Amino acid sequence: MRFVLFSCLIVALLGSWLYFAKLSVDEQYRTLMRLESEIKSQTEHNYVLQAEWAYLTRPERLLRLSNSLLQNNAITPERILPITAIPMRRAASSPALNTEAGVENVVY
Repeated sequence: MRFVLFSCLIVALLGSWLYFAKLSVDEQYRTLMRLESEIKSQTEHNYVLQAEWAYLTRPERLLRLSNSLLQNNAITPERILPITAIPMRRAASSPALNTEAGVENVVY
């Protein structure tokens, strides 16, 4: 008699454990499906954003906007300077004149 009661108790415990394991697996499956759906939605959203970015950054559109909003004009030959107009780099000199103030001059 004890053996039968003990067997029934073990079967009940194993059945309960199996039921809770099934509930846990079902919950994890629902979470997996929700995450996969969210990933699919975000991927589609990224495709839309990439298409919008490609549309908005077309070179002809950017050129038209820069001309209208920034008044950018082509560089005329009169605006191009000869190489001699560029100042030459200063020779390395002694350390700063304002060292007592804690400031050093930067030599380029």
